[in-house]
Amino acid sequence: MTNERKIILFTCIAHFFTHFYEMIFPALAIPLMLSLKMDLAQVLQLSFLMYLLYGLAALPWGMVADRFNNRSALIIFFAGTSFGAMLTALSGTPTSMMLSLAVIGFFASIYHPAGMGLISLGTRNRGMALGINGVAGNLGLISAPFAAGLLNWLVGWEVTYLIIGALGIIWGIILFMVDIDETPVHADLDENASGPRNGNSSNNNMKYFLILCVAMTLAGLVYRGNSVVLPAYLELKASFLWELIRGIDLPNLTGAKTVAATLLTSVIYVVGILGQILGGRLADRHDLRWMYLTFHALSLPFVILMGLVSQELLVIAAGIYIFFSLGMQPIENSLVARYTPSRWRSTGYGIKFILVFGIGSLAVYLVGWIKEAWSLGTVYLFAGGLISLLLLSVALLIWVSRGTTCRNRG
Repeated sequence: MTNERKIILFTCIAHFFTHFYEMIFPALAIPLMLSLKMDLAQVLQLSFLMYLLYGLAALPWGMVADRFNNRSALIIFFAGTSFGAMLTALSGTPTSMMLSLAVIGFFASIYHPAGMGLISLGTRNRGMALGINGVAGNLGLISAPFAAGLLNWLVGWEVTYLIIGALGIIWGIILFMVDIDETPVHADLDENASGPRNGNSSNNNMKYFLILCVAMTLAGLVYRGNSVVLPAYLELKASFLWELIRGIDLPNLTGAKTVAATLLTSVIYVVGILGQILGGRLADRHDLRWMYLTFHALSLPFVILMGLVSQELLVIAAGIYIFFSLGMQPIENSLVARYTPSRWRSTGYGIKFILVFGIGSLAVYLVGWIKEAWSLGTVYLFAGGLISLLLLSVALLIWVSRGTTCRNRG
């Protein structure tokens, strides 16, 4: 197996795991609400530390990956998240669950700076590689809600965490036995992202990266808000699948209703696979800034529509929104690579994910406030407002960096 294929294989597996962990908990929100005798907002808040550390710890882990190597960081990722999953399976109280989820979040934060850093340094067709990697993460998003709902129905949520923890240990051992060359394959291209080399090149890249950080922070708030709300929102507002199957003589009908909602969530995230592939292809062919603006602009009307409709129309609107929302990720990750030097690439991704997932974790509380003040559907109207601000920041980036090129290839 070539070095590039090893990079893609192990980063894809790790990306799958990190998003699987991310989506298990929201999928179980309503069953946990019944089990713990807490309301939905309180249950969702148990995940705050997990999502906070998922973002905040990305920067120090990125620095560790740059100081040592990305492969070692990914081995720690597999070991640490598996340990956290097993602790979660043993949790019997809200406090112990909150703390064990925090362990998962702390170690899950390793993946994005280390994995994205490894891909951006070691693959030649970077946009397409990031697109393939995005598909793997999307498969984690897709399978987690349905797997969690199904296993909750059959044997309980504890088994879900035990299984994923055991699988993570196996992949960590395999990666420990494999060598990966992390020598940059196209560092010169990234060092000259602002055009011809001059004394202001580094300063310009920093300026562009800071503007990009504003856009990514807003995108992170929208992303986290949707990810924690969507399974429960579909269970409440898109019950048509449940209505179709409720006539079947099934045990644990409450659990079966959650399965129906999580299946719809998984179907919606399937659409994101197509978006990731398209985004990856376009990232290698067109100006990254304009593609980033286009994908976010096309997502805006559909996220607003999600707050206004129900049943089948809600699922259709959510699918189209997810197509563009996830499809922009290979483009966004390519922009980070273009505006950061190879010597601190993983640190650059750490900064991105401390903003996207760290600040984005505040959406857990924002969602609860919006739900109490208005309704769960109003979350998506607020998301539309945040995307509008995001579009303004991307337009500013395009204007400030006019006269420069921003492509994955020369």
